[in-house]
Amino acid sequence: MKLLNLLAATLMAAAIAPAFAQTASPARYPDKPVKLVVPFPPGGAADNIGRAVASGLQSAWGQTVIVENRPGAGGMVGAEAVARAAGDPYTLFLGSIGVMTVNQHIHKDIRYDAVKDFTPISMLLKMPSVLIVNQTVPANNVQEFLNYARANPGKLSYGSAGNGTTEHTNGVMLASVANLNMMHVPYKGIAPALTDLLGGQINFIVEQSVAALPLIKGGKVKALAVTTAQRSPVLPDVPTLAESGLKDFNAFAWYALYAPAGIAPAIQQQINGDLAKSFNTAANKARFADIGGEVSTSTPEALAAFQATEIVRWAEIVKRAGIRRD
Repeated sequence: MKLLNLLAATLMAAAIAPAFAQTASPARYPDKPVKLVVPFPPGGAADNIGRAVASGLQSAWGQTVIVENRPGAGGMVGAEAVARAAGDPYTLFLGSIGVMTVNQHIHKDIRYDAVKDFTPISMLLKMPSVLIVNQTVPANNVQEFLNYARANPGKLSYGSAGNGTTEHTNGVMLASVANLNMMHVPYKGIAPALTDLLGGQINFIVEQSVAALPLIKGGKVKALAVTTAQRSPVLPDVPTLAESGLKDFNAFAWYALYAPAGIAPAIQQQINGDLAKSFNTAANKARFADIGGEVSTSTPEALAAFQATEIVRWAEIVKRAGIRRD
């Protein structure tokens, strides 16, 4: 509890009073193009969210907002680039659960601090994931899957888009809560992981609904459960992991907007307000609801506090799962 309070206090301070030199005047921001770094490849959920953010802010500001995809190392390549841009409000960053809360617990060579090197702007989107298995796995529900995994310790493998990504954290949490011994196979992006899932090279992925839906609807994989506390409106017949017997399981992917540390508080608040108006729209809510996402903007302070609780939660999960920092 003391650790949680300390992290919350630190994050709140970062949200309210950045301490680096300022590089733009709040009265005329933005007066030149803005860059939004997305630390994942084009075409995925993060890229789609980033482009929706960029489009809305571009319309609100009458200024070009360029999406720059900087994938690699589970999002760390893009995060490190933004961390080096301290004080620059013309560089924004699309953060996610893995990049902003998990990577520090599993990587020794991480070269950014998810708290000190970033200014929180707003939560953007929350999205459930789905436990999907290859058609050859002899399981049609969670209990059958658990029985099969326990009868074959160390033999089942799950894929991810890389260490620290949502698929990895979901797999870690599943193994921890269900006390399973399974092998993690990281890929350079989710597309090759899904290809190997369909080909039978790996057994399952706990994947975000946006990528899983086409495979489920096409009958190419079996959907056993969703990861959130409530069923997903886009998969109403798929039970939750909690109602399938794993009562402590409640996880979702989340995405949020950040800037580098040290931007002016007035600019931080301006971006937050402009984002709330341009992203929290009926069109975006409908667009992301179709893939199971929930638009969920917030204050900078609320994002900071949420990130603090996530850092503590995933530290405990990683430790409990016995994952060693690479």
